[in-house]
Amino acid sequence: MSNEFPREPVPAEHANRSAASITLILISSIMSVPMIILGGTIGRDYGLFNALIVTIAGCALTAGLAMLMAYAGVRTRRSTALLSEQAFGSRGARVLTAALGIALLGWLAVEMGFIGELAVGGIRRALGAEPPLAIGILGAAAIIGAIAIFGFSVIARVPLIFVPLLLLLLIFVALKALPRLETVDTVAGTAVPIGRGISAIIGSFVIGCIILPDYSRFIGRSRDAMAAAGMALGPVWAAVIGCYAAAGLVARSGDPAEVLMLLGMPAVLTILLPLGLMQNGIMTLYSSALVTSTWLKRIRFTHIVIVTAGIGALIALAGAQNAFVSYLVLLGLVFPPAAAILIQQALFGRAEEGDVRWRNLAIWGVASAVATVCEYKAGITGISALDGFITAFGLAAASSKLGKIRAAPSAETGRVEI
Repeated sequence: MSNEFPREPVPAEHANRSAASITLILISSIMSVPMIILGGTIGRDYGLFNALIVTIAGCALTAGLAMLMAYAGVRTRRSTALLSEQAFGSRGARVLTAALGIALLGWLAVEMGFIGELAVGGIRRALGAEPPLAIGILGAAAIIGAIAIFGFSVIARVPLIFVPLLLLLLIFVALKALPRLETVDTVAGTAVPIGRGISAIIGSFVIGCIILPDYSRFIGRSRDAMAAAGMALGPVWAAVIGCYAAAGLVARSGDPAEVLMLLGMPAVLTILLPLGLMQNGIMTLYSSALVTSTWLKRIRFTHIVIVTAGIGALIALAGAQNAFVSYLVLLGLVFPPAAAILIQQALFGRAEEGDVRWRNLAIWGVASAVATVCEYKAGITGISALDGFITAFGLAAASSKLGKIRAAPSAETGRVEI
């Protein structure tokens, strides 16, 4: 297994990966099971016109966030866990890494739960058998863990298998759903604020944006990493969500297997579908293990991957996927402000020695509180995730400019100039 550099910046001689690997990883991630459910829900709840607004705005904002995080990874050559140490201090970073570790573990469990349900449902519809859900979840955990254990070099190649399957799925949905829009009611099913839908899209991939430095730190040039992230999470993701939203409008359902069956997919093909939807789980498990490795420094990365996959499977067996919508809302409130601080520090700050950088922790707390208030009342933009990001970035920039964050460049902790 190649050195994943979990506790130090990637040396310049190892930063030789093509940006195409980022594109493939992200594209296969945005076609995951939760994204199918999200797209179907947006189509069902918002209707055709508002669904377009929600999708375009949500994907554009997420792409912008991803591009900035990708740039931060290339500029510093640090993983997300190490970036958090630069922004919050060696001990203060434990607050973010703990929150990120819990969120990643939760997302991994949600992913495994959905894949397990889809696999079991496909077997039931195609073969008439009724395997227990545990079989599907444990099978997903075994496959995801077996791939993630080999690190980035293997993860970057797996999409070459998954992406063709996912493209075929997307083409099938587009050909079956888009022509039927003229024959179905495209009016919104319920009165849901547009800002909430945009925040849900941002929240659905904010963890993917935060962990993007784990992958972009291996890319040679920052502009290539930014272009890859912007393309994958901008027009490509908008097309993906748009197709799934159209399917949700036609089927009036958010259940992926039910939607695909109503569109005419043969039941036997739903058995193969989960195999093409595992990239997001692989990406999440890898980053979760990187975060955990900053806490458990004496345990091998391989062992951390195995244990994390097992814990994720246990949480999935407890039904974590049933809290999917509430989970997205929570992610959209907490992590965009954290991302803003990481980006501001990577772009304009310098690392300084210290256990805890209390000002940045306080800024994160204040910005998350602002986002929470904006979720239920009128905010700056009407999009709680964006309000939290703007607040955190502005406060961090002001704090830095006023000299409250003192520069202390070091050969070990300073930024790596590219």
